[in-house]
Amino acid sequence: MKYLVARSLDLPTRIARRLRGRSADYRQFLFDELTARLHEKPKRILEIGPRDGEDTRRLSSLAPDTLVLVDLPDKEERVRQWLGRIEGPVELIVGNLMYDARIAALEPFDLVWCTGVLYHNPEQLRMVRRLFDLTRPGGYLALESATARRPALRDENCVEIWHGIDKSVHRKHHVSKNITHLPSAKAIRAWMEMVGFTDVAPSRCHRKVGRALALSRAAFIGRRSNEAGVYYEHVGGNYAVGAAQ
Repeated sequence: MKYLVARSLDLPTRIARRLRGRSADYRQFLFDELTARLHEKPKRILEIGPRDGEDTRRLSSLAPDTLVLVDLPDKEERVRQWLGRIEGPVELIVGNLMYDARIAALEPFDLVWCTGVLYHNPEQLRMVRRLFDLTRPGGYLALESATARRPALRDENCVEIWHGIDKSVHRKHHVSKNITHLPSAKAIRAWMEMVGFTDVAPSRCHRKVGRALALSRAAFIGRRSNEAGVYYEHVGGNYAVGAAQ
């Protein structure tokens, strides 16, 4: 019900945008928030899941010395269709962020940009830890994701498990059949802080597009601290959050 109310409240804004021939891209708003936080232009940038190249174009406008893109093998053809139009040095690594040794061995980056990827991975805490490892101390992570859909869970610190659920329920909540884990916004922020990001701030990028979008997605910008987060001490050893091999 809350989502439907939000959709109805967004209707005048959507109509006005259509009449003016304008579109609102939450990724542009997120990029603007990020650049406002940067103390200096990043020399090394990593983008996870570049999709249509719009974010890549924005990131390349920062004129980094190195811009590395990572995407899965089944996305390679789509990425190469626009890759040649990106200005400046850019490298594409085709592989899985979580399991490709080439990616794990990369020198850390001043900025890591990851939108629309986290909720596709069931190992979400481990993925956030991998993004931490790929960010240099003092560097920034911009992390955006779809979030929990059930109204009773949206404001909880939790993860929804979408397994063995009727397809009609998936359709009702606009959840793709290949999605199994949807974290709440609070869970994403907690993971970022647990692994060692500081000054983790929520973005208003979705709210600037509409209330309904803000109910189903979330984004955060955080800065990496010098030390990784430690979960607990057991048998004389500290175990870092999300660092399973």
